[in-house]
Amino acid sequence: MTYVEYQEYMRNFFEQYYQKLSQNEICVTLPLEEDEKEMWSDDADPNEEWKKWKLVPAMIPDEEIKELEREIGVELPLSLKAFLTVTHHCFSDPIGYNSAAEHFQGVRNAWNPVLVRCGYLPFVWDKECCFIRCIQLKNMPEEEKCGIYQIDHEELFDFNEDTVTSDEIDQCMKFVSENLLTYLDEILHDRDRDSLCEASQKAVLRVLKEKFGFQNYDEFSDKIDIDEEFTKIITALKPIQEQYSISDEDLEEMLWGLEYSADW
Repeated sequence: MTYVEYQEYMRNFFEQYYQKLSQNEICVTLPLEEDEKEMWSDDADPNEEWKKWKLVPAMIPDEEIKELEREIGVELPLSLKAFLTVTHHCFSDPIGYNSAAEHFQGVRNAWNPVLVRCGYLPFVWDKECCFIRCIQLKNMPEEEKCGIYQIDHEELFDFNEDTVTSDEIDQCMKFVSENLLTYLDEILHDRDRDSLCEASQKAVLRVLKEKFGFQNYDEFSDKIDIDEEFTKIITALKPIQEQYSISDEDLEEMLWGLEYSADW
């Protein structure tokens, strides 16, 4: 794709995603300050702290992009350049904030020098801010082959920044999507990792409540420590595991993580 085609794709994505989220106005409402007045929607009440925001066409000069590239230590792929320069918005992760008042905030928040040195360009966090998401650059300039991967940020603490190798980082990376365009398309249509994880967790909770009668995590945790009961639970969850392609390890991790779920 040409740069112009990437720009058109990104413009359409932002418009569709904003339209989708704005069906529930709270999803496009933030405590915007005066320096972000350009982002206020036309009907925003200036006396209210929380204001609905709107998309704003971006007018970012090439020199500002070059400065960002010098700052993060890598040349931007055309797809990411278009992603950052066609529209200002206030989308949270896993899109990343890029307002008129603070350009490229999402990329700057995710940036990590070790990942860049090892061939990964961080550009955003996952929804829960546990994983740094990156564009793998080894296939550049064939951007359609530059996959999106993520790494648990805590794993980076295990490495010596000066001696860590690309192979070591590769082993910690988890595949997310084929490229930046498929990544955004999956988010738009609720097929992304975060949306599927949320949907699968709700499905698991529904089975635990309806089939086993658990009403809270304490009731559930009392049973999960009993091998026989745990086996029954896992067996009952097999259809969900298959539907969402959840590994045994990830399913167990999800079950223990239900302690922090707000859906009980």
